[in-house]
Amino acid sequence: MHEEVGGQPWRLERRIDDISEKLRGLALTNYHVFVQSQQCSQVVATELKSLGTNVAAVEAHLPGLQTQCKHLDASVQGAAKNNAEIQYLLSHYAELMELLEIPQLIDGCIANDLIEDALEAIQFTKKLFDQSYSQQKTPRNVILVNLVTEVQDATTALRNKIVQKLREDLSLATCLHMVAYLRRVDGLWKILPVDYDQHLKVEFLACRDAWLTKTVHGIPTSDPYTYLMQVIDAKRTSWFDMITQYSAIFGHQETNGQVDAPLCAWAIRTVSELSVILDQVLPKLADFGAIANVMEQMLFFGGSLGRVGVDFRGIVLVQFQSHLVHRLTTQWTDVVDDFEVALGGAKQTSTTPIMISSFRNLTAPAAAAADGTAPPHSLMAFPILAQLTNGFLTSFNDLRLCALLSLQHRLSQHLQIAMVRVVEAIAKYCHQHGVVPKAAESTDAAAAKAPLEVQLYKLALVLYTDWIPFIVACFDKLFTRQPGLPTALDKDALTQLMREKQLLDPEETMAVHGNII
Repeated sequence: MHEEVGGQPWRLERRIDDISEKLRGLALTNYHVFVQSQQCSQVVATELKSLGTNVAAVEAHLPGLQTQCKHLDASVQGAAKNNAEIQYLLSHYAELMELLEIPQLIDGCIANDLIEDALEAIQFTKKLFDQSYSQQKTPRNVILVNLVTEVQDATTALRNKIVQKLREDLSLATCLHMVAYLRRVDGLWKILPVDYDQHLKVEFLACRDAWLTKTVHGIPTSDPYTYLMQVIDAKRTSWFDMITQYSAIFGHQETNGQVDAPLCAWAIRTVSELSVILDQVLPKLADFGAIANVMEQMLFFGGSLGRVGVDFRGIVLVQFQSHLVHRLTTQWTDVVDDFEVALGGAKQTSTTPIMISSFRNLTAPAAAAADGTAPPHSLMAFPILAQLTNGFLTSFNDLRLCALLSLQHRLSQHLQIAMVRVVEAIAKYCHQHGVVPKAAESTDAAAAKAPLEVQLYKLALVLYTDWIPFIVACFDKLFTRQPGLPTALDKDALTQLMREKQLLDPEETMAVHGNII
């Protein structure tokens, strides 16, 4: 066919013309298609231009989109990680709940006094947490940190519970357990310091001392004597038990030749507190028999504690001595004051004269009066002197119950002062009334008719011959267990004072028993 076409050119041209004519006819027939095509081209061009603008805008925002995509990817990864952790927690939910219940378990053990179980739970928890922390390379989990904090708080509560138990009445075995628990608790979360034992001793003594104080506070104070006796009995038992417990827990009181400082400080403080109680209650005891019983029990108390190195007898003995000296000197002062008042009101015409009987010759004094066990009969002639004697004898009877040898010299000083006051009271009375004592001219005169100077003379003579020796003898008999102790009683000084006050005639005192009432 190619050869045919090539051999007939005119046919090709004719075909071309025919085709061209058809195309023109077709174009004329379908001219609106070309119009629409042109319009579509314009629309496409416009859209392509808009598309190019949008593409450019998209290209401009692509970096931000990429950044946000990266952030989204990171968030997705974090969420995936959190989801994995949540799934891990869910898979170990039972174990986690057991861990979360540990603080409540420890609190329950503490509330029920299960100290050993509470310690074991704390030790197990601490070991578990330590292992967990050592294996973790990431920062510690907040839940674990909170659990550790709660367990540490429970440990503090357990320690407070143990300390509170030490403030109660405990046996030696229980005290040993409580102190051992304290050591374990204090060593759980920190290393114990070098001086830990000293601090533990101080705390132990403070706790036991609180219990001792509580036992004393429960004793009624309405009766001072009963109160002191019960305090002594309670402290004797409790102190000895406490020191025994201390020695059993911490060893002997002396370490390397040095006194245990905490125990020594506690002993000083407690003895001082006992001294304060004694100072407060002792003045309320009116009966010297009660004072003697309290002193005996207190000295026995101090002596019994001497076996454990806390002998405080020397301290309380000084307190009793001071109290006895004060009580006796007060009695003597009051008695002499009453004598001065009675002497000042006694006159020759008074209903209570100085002398109420006459002199008589007594060739042989009664045996009781001779050895100083009974007052001389001559004192009965002078009511105010007899009253004075009764006052001194009453004080001597009180002193007899508490006659400490260490009091002899101090009391003798005060007794000498009291007798000097008696002599000075008579001398003052003579001076106020302007009389000089002198002997009676007739021994047969009745006492009621005797002049005032004669009565005063006889009073001074009996004071010299009978009263002063009798008072001195009675005082000396209270301290006969060790004769030869120093004394401040001086009869010669009193005699010299009476002569200086012109109460005695030096010549007549050489024969004092010649005339007796």
